[in-house]
Amino acid sequence: MGKKKLDYLLIPDASSKWKKQRKKRAQQELKNRIVENILILKGKDSEEDILYLGKILKKGDRIGFDTFPFHYKEYRELIKKAKKQGKFPKGIKIENIKTSQEPKSFVYGLLGWLEECVKKRKLDYVSNRHEFFLTKVKNLVKKVLTWIV
Repeated sequence: MGKKKLDYLLIPDASSKWKKQRKKRAQQELKNRIVENILILKGKDSEEDILYLGKILKKGDRIGFDTFPFHYKEYRELIKKAKKQGKFPKGIKIENIKTSQEPKSFVYGLLGWLEECVKKRKLDYVSNRHEFFLTKVKNLVKKVLTWIV
């Protein structure tokens, strides 16, 4: 059986520690896959990443997110919302190219996923949004987690 194809390997921009994990995992994946494009996602948050992808992807594309499991769940939730709002094409095959998940990334990923499950507003760019209480809490936790070595 041949190598599975990915149209896009998506690597979320991250802190230097997570970036090293993602780079290592992406290199492993490139040995096992035919990858057409590699994109570093540089939105201000996951919501902006999905809005950007919604503009460039087309039906039938196969994409892989190089991220930890709860962050991937957050992306899936955002994609579901974006599809309902017509901001992400239907018929995209998505999968997680799992990186290891440390306790810090577990906590932050869980908060991000929960935030997306709770929010009911339409997806938009950070500059157009009004801060939501859970977003403020998540950002505070993120700052605390980055101080923890």
